[in-house]
Amino acid sequence: MNPSRRPEPHNSSVPGRADIPDDFIAVDDTADFSYYRSEQDLLAGFESVGEARSIVDRHGTNYCLALDANRRIVLGPSLGPVEFRWLRHAWESARSVKSRNHRLLRFHPGTRNQLLLDLFEILALERVIDPFPGPWILEMDGPPERLQSLHEVDDRLAGAAQLEHVRVRDPFRRTYRPVRRRKRRFSRLAQDPVVYVEVHPAR
Repeated sequence: MNPSRRPEPHNSSVPGRADIPDDFIAVDDTADFSYYRSEQDLLAGFESVGEARSIVDRHGTNYCLALDANRRIVLGPSLGPVEFRWLRHAWESARSVKSRNHRLLRFHPGTRNQLLLDLFEILALERVIDPFPGPWILEMDGPPERLQSLHEVDDRLAGAAQLEHVRVRDPFRRTYRPVRRRKRRFSRLAQDPVVYVEVHPAR
């Protein structure tokens, strides 16, 4: 391999990394979570190896960042399975401290696999701007509306005074009740963030 070229994703010399998934979640040095669609996007998202506390693929394998022989950031070797209790605690903490970043509040995940599934779906829905294959469904006044992103849902609800009977379904068919969290007693509705609390779908 030409040492002057940036290594292509998934062609690392580290053994045992031939079949890793395309997308990742990462916990950074501020303890916040981010979603990356590819290894290339992941590496572009960090300026130093110390910025990433943990990088996790869809199988729950934990990685770190490393420097190659040319001191370029690469995805390092597998560190084994991510520890479930640590990951769950880190996610709960991030949702509390970074509540404006993480507004999709799903049911408590009881297993490691469910936590991983929720993290990848939630973070992708929060961070990815492009439309998903399936729409968001907003049930408010009149027939259900099909929207392309969480941002569009936010815009549609920005001026709504009453949200009690509103329901939102994401592209993964999870249903939520939007709740406006008042930050100040006399704050304007448009300035108050809406969080989406998962509910059981109506039968």
